[in-house]
Amino acid sequence: MGPDELVARIRESTRGRFWERVGIETVSAEPGRVVNRVRLAEHHFNSNDVVHGGVISTLIDSAAGSAVRTLRTDAEIRERPHATSDLHVSYLAPARGAELVAEARVAKMGRTAVFVQVEVRDDGGRLVALGMATLVMGGRREVSG
Repeated sequence: MGPDELVARIRESTRGRFWERVGIETVSAEPGRVVNRVRLAEHHFNSNDVVHGGVISTLIDSAAGSAVRTLRTDAEIRERPHATSDLHVSYLAPARGAELVAEARVAKMGRTAVFVQVEVRDDGGRLVALGMATLVMGGRREVSG
């Protein structure tokens, strides 16, 4: 599957879901690597006029999950969905500006767990947060229809 097809697949899976409500979109994708961004609006900022930490952690989680999705087929995901079991975020600098961009890379993929590293930068290219996510593949489930 090519990069454009991967982006389209990720966008389709999130249409009408939480990420779309937050304003997160996938910019680019290749196997094991995804770039997601959020264009910032007033509701993304806290009372200190910096991006709320929850927006940043959500962006990290979205990019990590999407990076894992690039390495699994739709059938594999339906049979054994993946989900975040651990998310660690280090906030390095106050985030401001017009958008944030998260680049996620799969560091290691095992049979039941995947480890993903994520960097978040502001629109000036400044590193504002680092994330490390562990995603696990659920047990087998019956797939209907």
